[in-house]
Amino acid sequence: MGIFSNLSFRVQGTVTIGGLLLGTLLAWYALGAVRWDVFLKKADSPAASLLRLLLAILIGTGIAGFVVQYVTGASMMRS
Repeated sequence: MGIFSNLSFRVQGTVTIGGLLLGTLLAWYALGAVRWDVFLKKADSPAASLLRLLLAILIGTGIAGFVVQYVTGASMMRS
């Protein structure tokens, strides 16, 4: 009975994918501030770029999950 209870599956899927992409972009932007040369041998290698992408996806999924749970919990408190 969360926020998605009255929406169609298409809209729910669009919002979910959009939230995941937005969370991943935010995480990618935040990971840009990290000095990767301190942690990695070859900070400019394709493997390092893949690592940054995977970390951004992992963190972005957490961000999107938090936002969805927060909005769902807030809507439950109102009803």
